[in-house]
Amino acid sequence: EIGADGFPIELGAGAMAITYRARDTVLNSVVALKVIDRSTAQDPRARSRFLREARAAAQIRHPNVARVSHYGEQHGECFYVMELVEGETLETRVRRDGAMPLALALEVMEQAARALAAAEACGVVHRDIKPSNIMLECDAAGALVVKVIDYGVAKVLAPEAERGAEQTQTGFIGTPAFASPEQFPSIGQTRIDTRSDIYSLGVTFWYLLCGRVPFVGRTLEDIPARQAEPVPVEQLKGLDIPSRCLALLKSMLAPDPQNRPQSARELRPAVHRCYAKFNAASRAYRRRAALAAAGTALVVAAIASGAWFYK
Repeated sequence: EIGADGFPIELGAGAMAITYRARDTVLNSVVALKVIDRSTAQDPRARSRFLREARAAAQIRHPNVARVSHYGEQHGECFYVMELVEGETLETRVRRDGAMPLALALEVMEQAARALAAAEACGVVHRDIKPSNIMLECDAAGALVVKVIDYGVAKVLAPEAERGAEQTQTGFIGTPAFASPEQFPSIGQTRIDTRSDIYSLGVTFWYLLCGRVPFVGRTLEDIPARQAEPVPVEQLKGLDIPSRCLALLKSMLAPDPQNRPQSARELRPAVHRCYAKFNAASRAYRRRAALAAAGTALVVAAIASGAWFYK
């Protein structure tokens, strides 16, 4: 689609691809079109990575993951078509409005955990979970919907994956501030699985709550060194984070993958328990229940008093 300035409408750009707003002229539907240019497409490794990204995303069929519907090559360019998410990223939301209320952050985390579970079932590790790769939109009824996007550095663990697709590339892959300790070459660990995405989701959760990441560094070596230190809970001071939520956050940010939730399926109920207990609707229900109980107690007391006076 062409904007008012006469140029194609760009939705985002990465190291090797640009995503445009486009229209499927056959189905007459608006989509997102991700394209790598001719020069990049000449590199067999770039083409293979781009195809692997499309295949990884296409495997995952879930409401919380932006779905891929088509891959093609034309005039020396490679492209794929995906669902257009009409919303904004978590990063954009926090930069504009500041830290999220706990109930909203938990709702986002619960839906994101569902997306991780769906990817896990397909043997896909995202490896770049961060606020700019998670989008928010509203459905037709106005309910919040979370969408995980951009599987550009995904790792495929499924047995049916193409040969070599499950191998981790040499060096660092991901975004340093949100990466798990095992993603850093200096750690010396090679196995990357869903627990890595769980760590990155934990950093994202932290970012939603206070608008910053827990660990920063000037070099790639600095960050894993910081990650080995105790979680800086002082950054959350004054936010009134319940102990159960704080315990969940700490478990997601454990430096050792063995100390984190061991799968997205294990993470989901833990997040749900926090969300169910601390979301606004639950708090309102508890307030109404408390008021109703107090009213009942007053009525009982009044009846008892009246019965005593009558005697």
